[in-house]
Amino acid sequence: MVRLLAEVVRRKRKKEVRKIKNFECETLSIKVRIKGPARKSYRIPGGIRGKTFTIERTFLRDWTIKKGDYIILNQDESRRCIEALGKGVEERKWKDFIKKDIDGDGYYEIVFDNPFIKAVISPHYGARLWQLWNKGTENNELYGGSFFQDKGYIELGGIEETLSQQGKPDELWNGFFKNERCKEKNVISLYYKMKKERELVVRKRFMFYKEFPGLLETINFTFKPEKEKGKKKKGKKKRRWSIKLAQRIFFAMGGIPDYNNLYWIPTKDELNYVRFNKPLFKRGWDGDIWWDWTHLHFSPDPGLIILEREGSDDVLLLFFNRDDIDFVWTGDKKRTPRLYIFYKENKIEAKKGKEYKTLFATANRFSFRKKEILFASRGKIKGDYVPLSFIYYTKRKKKNQSIAISRGGDIEICEMKKFDKPGIPGSFFYFTTVENKDSKEVSGTLKGKDLRVRLRLE
Repeated sequence: MVRLLAEVVRRKRKKEVRKIKNFECETLSIKVRIKGPARKSYRIPGGIRGKTFTIERTFLRDWTIKKGDYIILNQDESRRCIEALGKGVEERKWKDFIKKDIDGDGYYEIVFDNPFIKAVISPHYGARLWQLWNKGTENNELYGGSFFQDKGYIELGGIEETLSQQGKPDELWNGFFKNERCKEKNVISLYYKMKKERELVVRKRFMFYKEFPGLLETINFTFKPEKEKGKKKKGKKKRRWSIKLAQRIFFAMGGIPDYNNLYWIPTKDELNYVRFNKPLFKRGWDGDIWWDWTHLHFSPDPGLIILEREGSDDVLLLFFNRDDIDFVWTGDKKRTPRLYIFYKENKIEAKKGKEYKTLFATANRFSFRKKEILFASRGKIKGDYVPLSFIYYTKRKKKNQSIAISRGGDIEICEMKKFDKPGIPGSFFYFTTVENKDSKEVSGTLKGKDLRVRLRLE
């Protein structure tokens, strides 16, 4: 992610002048002194500023570089510089997670693996869910890539949260979250004290599951008023915080941001879809004009959104409490398909928090009927076997549910397990099994429901 700004200290010709496509070029060995990050939004590990590092570059002879000039190191050069000069992050096992530096910026990310997903969380950039890999297709379904915007903002990708009413970048998207102890199993807990709003504390918890192809994110806001000096004024009302949360989700199913990316938005009557890439029209953002398209969807019913890549096995599902949702925005801004979830404004009192829960799940096939959904996920092949998981969600409260698993001509009736932990309104059931990789396909049909999914295992 990070790129460094550096000053040229010394230069030395490495190779003689030669022509590249009729342009005279020379390769130089350049010694540079690190001045800091290329953008204020970037962070660099301590102890790197002021140190020198040597790189090798090819320049046009007429536009060669000289001592005292400033250059921006590319991502590979920046990564090598941080590895050479920084303290480094050693990979280590931590509970059921791994801490390691995924992108070479000198800070660790948190990695979780189960048979169906690999999730990467970046504590030093807003504790965002940065990557979510579908092991059935070996694709990262969240998209990113350090795209620059005006006023120093960088699109780092993944899923970021803001407190802006327009979903614009604010302090939260880039906050440096710290770990805190958590008694719950398979849970990572991170917190951040807002600098601009000193009384406000944000906690983000990620709950992972060993047999479920997804994870649960819980965002909690609390505030503790500072003690007032002197006597309290009579009739003074207690202060309340007003929270307007927005989740911005950068995605490109299968890793490719093109017209095959679909947004499926459930309504009370049907399942509507919106295709990425539509006719353009002008729209203002931060006072600037950019070309864009947008669709607004008010309170999806039930509380779920489906993202899919047409013609492939890539599916990403989001579950939430629809009563908390103000509206949903789908569209494109320059490069990446994206989804904004805008939550209703809420006021919280001292020592009383407000929680927002979102369940993310990867899948390969889904079937939607009458506000209910059945989806299936294929895991990573191990030896001669493939892990499979069938998940059923209904808005209604149910105690049990059965599924018929068909393998060729054989049919087996299996009882699904109740999934109680998400904290999302409605009922979740799942059935996880292991199949021989030589099987061509396996299908699941819900008993008493018009819901059926078929998975190819080839």
